[in-house]
Amino acid sequence: MTDRMGALLAALDAQGFKSRQTRSGMWMFSRDGTMITYHYTPESFGEWLDLIKMLNGAGLVFPPED
Repeated sequence: MTDRMGALLAALDAQGFKSRQTRSGMWMFSRDGTMITYHYTPESFGEWLDLIKMLNGAGLVFPPED
């Protein structure tokens, strides 16, 4: 799961998003006044899809297009 989150964080950073994880484990992603929170690091396939769909709605292109 760490590799997936690493790839996602790299794409977020490259596309101008700010990302951070709180002490409680909640993830916060923001760009252009839009903030998305996710209460923990995704574990299942469905959780990953949910997070990526939310971030796509905020403008993330993932996986990055060449």
